[in-house]
Amino acid sequence: MVHIATLFMFAAGLFGAPAVFDQVSADVHKRIAAHVQSNEAEFIAVRRDIHRHPELSGSEVRTAGLVAERLKVLGLTVRTSVGGHGVVGVLTGGRPGPLVAYRADMDAVTSIQPDPAAFKSEVPGVRHICGHDVHVAIGLGLASALASVRRDLPGRVMFIFQPSEERASGARAMLDDGLFKDATPVAVFGLHASPLEVGRITSKAGQMMFANAIAPGVTNDAALYKSAIRDLMAVVGNDAFTELNAPPAGFSEDFGDYQKRTSGVFFFLGLSNTARGIRALPHSADFNVDEESISFGIRAMAAVVVGRLQRAPAITSEVRAPLSETR
Repeated sequence: MVHIATLFMFAAGLFGAPAVFDQVSADVHKRIAAHVQSNEAEFIAVRRDIHRHPELSGSEVRTAGLVAERLKVLGLTVRTSVGGHGVVGVLTGGRPGPLVAYRADMDAVTSIQPDPAAFKSEVPGVRHICGHDVHVAIGLGLASALASVRRDLPGRVMFIFQPSEERASGARAMLDDGLFKDATPVAVFGLHASPLEVGRITSKAGQMMFANAIAPGVTNDAALYKSAIRDLMAVVGNDAFTELNAPPAGFSEDFGDYQKRTSGVFFFLGLSNTARGIRALPHSADFNVDEESISFGIRAMAAVVVGRLQRAPAITSEVRAPLSETR
């Protein structure tokens, strides 16, 4: 995340009644939850591997390789070296439907402060203190979870693993390199680590993050936001969602570059656990995370992605040749 502030300002509140799933949708989410629970240790292990091997913006070679290999094992169509070290994986469901995208950023930042994690960074002067290791683990976990129910999903899901978010250049680079050359998704979702408590998630309609000199900020589509929050609360519960009161001063992001091309909604995910002394303020010297946030994040993002897939029929302009695989 670009230009981190030291304060979040949130306002708690419900967002109306959650969505009510039909029997098929309820079964899909039940199976997703079971898959996430049974594979939680693997998702945490992936996060710890990436945490021990952080890579700065523009240097995400190892991380991109790990991501590409795991997506291929899951049976996704994979493109590599998109806009630098970007990786794109497309999961095809069992029925016709729209294309929905999910983005996770991969880069780390410089830090000479001691790493509070037991599995410390093995790269001197570089650490994951913005939570992108968690973002990648959630993205891969989401791909795994949705792959486990692919026959019951309509449409396709595009997983975007982005380099160089900290420079606010990775999204533009991937788009300029043909990210959406085969099809433009009807929606794109993403999230970022925040100091909220684990098991909590927040967002808001409209402007969520201000633009700055290098980053476009984030502006959430109001209609997509409304439906996404209903889908989210139906899976994680009303109490897990906190509506963001105002854009936090000092934050920015290049997720907004995707939102210039299609509707999108971004979230802040809680990674802190005050009772355990875990504080997840991005770019802080003592940044640390409660890893229970990984499974929660996967289930939360599955809720909004699957909800959008099931809400819209296939759009003619989206039906194009499959993405070609490059290795």
